[in-house]
Amino acid sequence: MKLQHLKYFVAVFEEGSFSAGAQRVNATQSGLSMNVRQLEDRYQVQLLNRSSTGVTPTEVGSQFYQDAVRVLHAATQAEANLRALSGMVTGHVTVGLMPTFTRAVLGPAILRFAEEFPNVKVTVREAYSGELSRQILAGELDFAIVPAFDADVRLRACVMGSDKEYLVVSANSSIRSSGSVRLADLPPLDLILPSRENARRRKMEQYFASNGIETGRLIELDSMFMSIDLVARSDWVTILPGILCLPDLGGRRRRVIPIRGPELTVDYIRIEPMSVPLSASGQAFYRVLKDELEIALADLG
Repeated sequence: MKLQHLKYFVAVFEEGSFSAGAQRVNATQSGLSMNVRQLEDRYQVQLLNRSSTGVTPTEVGSQFYQDAVRVLHAATQAEANLRALSGMVTGHVTVGLMPTFTRAVLGPAILRFAEEFPNVKVTVREAYSGELSRQILAGELDFAIVPAFDADVRLRACVMGSDKEYLVVSANSSIRSSGSVRLADLPPLDLILPSRENARRRKMEQYFASNGIETGRLIELDSMFMSIDLVARSDWVTILPGILCLPDLGGRRRRVIPIRGPELTVDYIRIEPMSVPLSASGQAFYRVLKDELEIALADLG
């Protein structure tokens, strides 16, 4: 059995059809079909149920998928270990980041990574969690950092860190607090929030409902920088993760107020394709990004 057999089977299993699987691995549909059929004939098992609408796995196929993913991960990790032992980390890593990271964490991470790993090219795409998940499933990203959510079974997720959400108001806002605030104690706020596709939005709505928090007017904006600009210019307020608020701690255009009773938190996770192990260059960039996140969280106190 060759690794190619496993790679092709995993592609068909996850895509649900030979045509989509072939497109994903840049092979012919007949080639994938032949590879899977060879496995079935050699071991006298049926891995997939075939129909005019696609394929579905048999029980044996589902079990074999788990084994195939583990083997593919082990092979990639073995190669990464050899590269690490040789001191050679090269390649191209494409990463998806939410705006929270691009404002306060990405800059230091990119500068440090370029110094430590000059032979690795990095491409960063900024989007919200829903779009980043879609790009991961489409094979367009090596990994992405998003707020924690119930990930698709085709995604592998690991916890990266935990942050607090803050109320962000203009420097001239009538909301005054020398410390933290309970949102339930405030009059209904005119809020700028991301759309419901965003995992943070869903968690905020649950928080409002659980703690009896009334809201006023609502603007949905899937643009973090437009949101903070509107806050600085008006009485509209927003709720943002702590690390994104770091540049505003001075309070010149916006004030950042901790939320209590209870705290509202956001967990960051790394997501990647279940069947594609993270490369050595991807692992290296993730480690640097995680280090810079921890530094930013420490700066928040």
